Amino acid sequence: MEQEAKDDFAGFPLISSKEWQEFSREISHAYQGRDHVILKGLPASRSGVTLLVIARTIGRDFRTYRGGQIVKYFKMSPWTRELSHTTREGEFHTDLNTETFPPALTAMQCFEPDPGSPLYGVSRVARMKDIIAFLECSNNLETLDFLNVVEVNMLNDRSNFMWSGQIVGKDFIRYHPETLRAAERRYGNAMTSLDERIAEIARAAFEVSFPFILEAGDVLLTSNHRTLHYRGECSVAFENYPTEFNSRSIFILHANKEMIA
Repeated sequence: MEQEAKDDFAGFPLISSKEWQEFSREISHAYQGRDHVILKGLPASRSGVTLLVIARTIGRDFRTYRGGQIVKYFKMSPWTRELSHTTREGEFHTDLNTETFPPALTAMQCFEPDPGSPLYGVSRVARMKDIIAFLECSNNLETLDFLNVVEVNMLNDRSNFMWSGQIVGKDFIRYHPETLRAAERRYGNAMTSLDERIAEIARAAFEVSFPFILEAGDVLLTSNHRTLHYRGECSVAFENYPTEFNSRSIFILHANKEMIA
């Protein structure tokens, strides 16, 4: 299936069917209205194949990772500090934001929901246009300048490459608090108001977004160029401490292009 995806599912019977075309148009219409869409009640395959097929409704040119892999699997763990699968609360962000051309679409499917749901594992999506509108109504000029005018540095701690520029660009946004902090730590060009600006963006994002829970099989498709996404604190249910536990697990993939009907 990943090879089929690399070939854009050329000749794949499902993708060429009339029913699929109608389904894709329905998804596309919903996606256009809010820059993201949630699909409920889909089957959750252990291979992640459901996400791979569903992402084709919007996404094209899928990113490949180690070993030609398209779909990645993450299980939340209390024993890691990795942002992608720590149980700690995350922050509003875009994915792969220090790359020259970040992917256009982030797609994720819940395989196992958080055992503490609905109090834990809450997700949100905030459109940048709504965040900016909120900041304008609040007359928060410093944060607006931070997003639109100030040149900032962003750095992945595992890379030597640092990206510099405006957070809100001509074609898309790129934003992750941890990459802003990492650039500060490595190069010492401390921005005295950075923590305040990050807090103001988070406040605006919470105000213009709504909490939702991804249950088993549910899929989220969200623009990585026009929205920030967030995941709250997760919980763990131990079966045999410390290594055997139940926790939220997801499949995730990225597409370089989005096609909206």
